[in-house]
Amino acid sequence: MPALNQAELVLVHSPLTGDLIWQPVADALRARGRTVSVPRLAGAFDSSTGPYYPGLLDAVTGRLTAPLDETRPATVVLAGHGGAGPLLPGLRERLTQGRRPLRRVAGTVYVDAQWPHPGASRLEAAPPQLARQLRELAENGSLPPWDTWFPEQMLIDEVPDPVLRERFRTGLPRLPLAYFEERAPHAVPDPDHARTAYLRLSPHYEETAMRAEAIGHRVLRRTSHHLSPLTDPEATADALEKLARRFVTCPA
Repeated sequence: MPALNQAELVLVHSPLTGDLIWQPVADALRARGRTVSVPRLAGAFDSSTGPYYPGLLDAVTGRLTAPLDETRPATVVLAGHGGAGPLLPGLRERLTQGRRPLRRVAGTVYVDAQWPHPGASRLEAAPPQLARQLRELAENGSLPPWDTWFPEQMLIDEVPDPVLRERFRTGLPRLPLAYFEERAPHAVPDPDHARTAYLRLSPHYEETAMRAEAIGHRVLRRTSHHLSPLTDPEATADALEKLARRFVTCPA
């Protein structure tokens, strides 16, 4: 079994945000000697018609570190924040059963993330009130940037540094409503409790954390906020390492 510093940590950001959300955590982990990838997902939405899920999975797999020995699958740990949660089962399937070079996925961490909804769209899986809100927000088939979906003070409270907040805002895309109407791949979360965990950062995601806990997955709770990978990277890196270390020391 590989040591943690031999497993590549793949930090997947929500399609609603930019990769900046993970960059401070990636820097902290690299300073500790870890191999880290932070794929950018924006290019997956260059098509105005979709489908979008295949492009999102391609965007991740295309940015992983090339294995030194293609005859032996390299080990990765997947971590998805927020809206990246529904991408993780399809990504695990793609990496272990799809295009070469294949990877061994030691574990998956849902970081304050939405729980996957195999075979259903984001709008079908969302509470009716949220689905209705998103349809009402759409203009000419596109949604406004994520930070405009809620009162500005909420973002100020989570990212008080105005310079960092503006950098974060600059990377927020306008996504097509069609992405939220597209059904997710039928891949399901890894049922093995030794390889699946939930990192709850904010109380807002407690219900999802309890859902993961109820089906036997390990849950690690931090008393922070949803964007803490951006504002508190060292503590977020500590939590990820704690979970990843358990993955890579468990039997396959």
